This record gives sequence, structure tokens and C-alpha cells, in this order.
Amino acid sequence: MRIILTIIISLFAFSGYAQQTTVTNVRYWTSPTNIRVVIDLTGEVSYQVKESAAPPEIIITIENTQSNKQELLVNNTTIRQISVSQEKAAPLTNENTSCIKIGLTKKTSFNMFQLKKYQDKPVRLVIDINIPDVKKALPVSKKEIERIKQRAKIVVIDAGHGGEDPGAIGPSGLQEKDVVLSIARKLADYFNQKQNVRAFLTRDGDYFIPLGERVKLCQQYEGDMFISIHANASYKESARGSSVYVLSTEGASNKAAQLLAHRENMADLIGGIARVDNDTVAGILMDLSQTYAINESIGLAKFTLDNIVSYCHTVFIGVERAGFAVLKSIDVPSVLVETAFISNSKEEKLLATDEFQELMAKAIYEATLKYLGISSSVVSLRSPSRYKYHVVKDGETLWSISAMYDKSAQEIKKFNADIPPSEVIFVGQTLIIP
Repeated sequence: MRIILTIIISLFAFSGYAQQTTVTNVRYWTSPTNIRVVIDLTGEVSYQVKESAAPPEIIITIENTQSNKQELLVNNTTIRQISVSQEKAAPLTNENTSCIKIGLTKKTSFNMFQLKKYQDKPVRLVIDINIPDVKKALPVSKKEIERIKQRAKIVVIDAGHGGEDPGAIGPSGLQEKDVVLSIARKLADYFNQKQNVRAFLTRDGDYFIPLGERVKLCQQYEGDMFISIHANASYKESARGSSVYVLSTEGASNKAAQLLAHRENMADLIGGIARVDNDTVAGILMDLSQTYAINESIGLAKFTLDNIVSYCHTVFIGVERAGFAVLKSIDVPSVLVETAFISNSKEEKLLATDEFQELMAKAIYEATLKYLGISSSVVSLRSPSRYKYHVVKDGETLWSISAMYDKSAQEIKKFNADIPPSEVIFVGQTLIIP
């Protein structure tokens, strides 16, 4: 009987050990307002969290897990170090417990949650630690923004992805989040050389900002224009070229646009937020002001894509429409620029070069000024609404449309680089009417 009992206990202990989850990695990201610590796991876990006052620490105990001892020396203004240790296995069950200690420089508030496995991301425990004495405010005051608005246009530039969300990754390992941040910084530098244009970045480092927060930043900066920078990807290695997207309230312009919008809208799940704001991601009712903004965005998108193809010699894919969450709730002209295909080995090499990034930034900069009706040397505040936009209907030709607006076909072609030499236009195509 004792032998049988021993065998049963041994089997039970082995079963408990076999089912244990493993702590595979611990890392952190720093943003202007908080530090995010991420713990990778092979499965979902139960955990407890407590705080210690002397020394100030956040202590996380994860049940039934295995881990290797490690220490990360952080030494920033908020965190001293992060340590991982394995506690002794419990009798009978053989269940190990992992302990993660986050040593703080001083006591501060934090938020912790668990994320389920998503795509190539494992189960994660996320701890967002607020940096003490830092107000969650813009780098400029409300009064300063009002002062800028009196003499300048404000352009908000959004570098996609960041931090825990790398975006698309090229064949050689180049990450979208790094490329687009570099282009965004170069673009901001161009704008900020102008007296009458001021650019602000939604992020200026390797950290993640939820899609809804990017929209709020544009609103808080009182942006006159919103430009989101990305790099495209495809399962087809041969896919190449540039495209510019505007928000659609009536579905995507094609299947590829729909898939791309879905991928970009899932950034919150990859980057890691406790829940997705369904109102933002699933859809927002559009009012008249946003309908106006969409129409204006088409003009900006066309100018941008024409310039990119001209400056960077990429393939012209087109101006597309889709329901991007980051473009929703923005009632100013806004575009999402897919600079090139990072999944294409040749375009990945281009994206990695400073020269190509500089050309891309310059192309977007010049296109924005052209859209605003200003030169690259002198900035005015002329309203962009002097352009009209015509959606081609069944039976219409370039010549019939030019007659409708009392313009020559050549004038219209000058503002629409996607019209081929044959002058064949398609139903649903949007034309800029100068």
C-alpha cells in the first residue's frame, strides 16, 4: 500500500512539474511618462503583486512557473534594477514559484495586467510604472499652442508602432518601428525650419502609444494636419511600391487595403493595452466635419504619393481608402503613408539607408506645402479648400469632366499623376480639380 501511495504521489508531482509555465524573458521600455516592464510566459498564469516600502520595490509572485535567475541593471530615474529568481518547489505538487522584483528609486503608482497570446506574441504580464513627478502633459503649454496657431499651421507626425510592437520586420531583421521613427524625425526637422509651420511627433523614442492616444495627441496639439508614417509588408516577397491611405466610411477600396487596415488596427493588441477601445477600433460615426476632412485628405494623399514616386523612384500603387483606427475621430486632413515594402529585400535595403529616409521625408514635406498652396521657401496660411475633388461616375471621361469644371484635360492631368497616358479613368477614381 505504501509503495502504491508513493507511486501516486510521484506521478502527481511529475504531472504538476510538466504543466508548469516558464518565464522566458523580461524586458522594459521607457516613454516620457512611464516605464513598461514586460514578462514573457509560455502560458497564462496566476500571480500576486505587492509593494515594499524599504527599499521601494514591486514584488510579483507567479505561481507554478519555472525561471532562470537573472538581473537587469536599469539605473534610470525610476527603476534601479529588475531581478528574477526561482523559489523552492512546494512539497508533493513540485510546483515552483517565480519571483520578479522591480527595485524603484522611490515609491510610485503602477498598473499591471496579463495579455493573452496573440499572433507571434506570447502570453505577457505587463507592468506600467509611472515616472514620479512627471505630469502627463504635452511638451508645450496650451497657451504656447494658441500662440503658435496665430502664425503657423501645426502638423502632427505619427511614427507607427514602437516599443513592444515592432510593426513589420524585413528579411534582414529591419524593424518598421525604427525606420518610420527616423523618417518622422527628419520630416519634423524639415517643417520646423519654417517660421509658419510647426511639427510635433506623437512619439520621439522606442515606446508604444495606443492608437486612441495618438488621435488624442493630434487633438491636444490642435493639429491642422495628421501624417502617420508606416512601412508596408506582404507575404509576397515581390510586392513593392508606395501607397497613401485615407479614411473610408464605406469600407475599403480593395481587399489589400482592408487587410492592411485590419493589421494596423490590431497594433494595440500587439503593443499591449489592457483592453481595446471598441468605439475607436470597431468604428465611429462620422459627422459633417470629418466628411470634409476626408475629402481634403484625398488631395493631400495624391500630392504626397506623386512626390514620393518622383523623389524616391518607388512604384506607384495608388491612393487607397480603408478604416484605419488611427485616422478616425480626426477632423483635419489626415493620411497614412506606406513608404515602401519592408518585406521586399531590395526595398528593405533602401529603407535602411539615411539617403532614402531623407528623400522620403523631403517628398512628404514638399507635398504638404504644395497641398497648402505654399512654396518650400515661403509659407503662407492659404486655405487648402480651393481644390475640388471629383469621384468618377459610370460613363464619364476625362474630357467630359474637364468640360464640367471648365478646365483643360491637361490641367487635370497635371494634378493627378495616376491618370495614364491613355487618359483612361475608372469608376470610383478620385480626381483633384485645380
